[in-house]
Amino acid sequence: MPKKKKEAAISDANILIDYAAVDEDLIREMVVYWNKVYVPDIILHEVRDLSTERAMELGLTIIQTPLVNLPERAKLSFQDRTCLYFVMAEKWVCIVNDVPLRKECLKVGGKVVWGLEMLLLLVKSKQISKNRAKDAASNIKKINPTITVNILETFLEKLDRT
Repeated sequence: MPKKKKEAAISDANILIDYAAVDEDLIREMVVYWNKVYVPDIILHEVRDLSTERAMELGLTIIQTPLVNLPERAKLSFQDRTCLYFVMAEKWVCIVNDVPLRKECLKVGGKVVWGLEMLLLLVKSKQISKNRAKDAASNIKKINPTITVNILETFLEKLDRT
């Protein structure tokens, strides 16, 4: 029986920043997992360690930022409103760590995936090993102050059960 085609996804900058810094090939694995991962050009500009050319080599699909019809949300930046626009318009899964954007995506019926949760999905799909996921998560914690010890420990517990 053929594999069910996965939904497309859109990535916020925070995931790309973390993955590009610790193991940029995780971005390629993310693209393989979803079949298509979109990144608005304005969001890619926030990822200093990832050029447009390299992003395309890794399989990301770069799209133009819409300048009209962006949803008005007081707590969201222009970039976050751009992600929310595509979640609403295209029903893409949003890969994001940003809590306000996650909440808004869920409010409109969108699906969201945390950055470390994406690593678990890659392990479950046998695209990466548990050791690679553990190393990536540990290294992300070193560079990303929003990944607390508790978040890392919870991730590692889930990884052990995967």
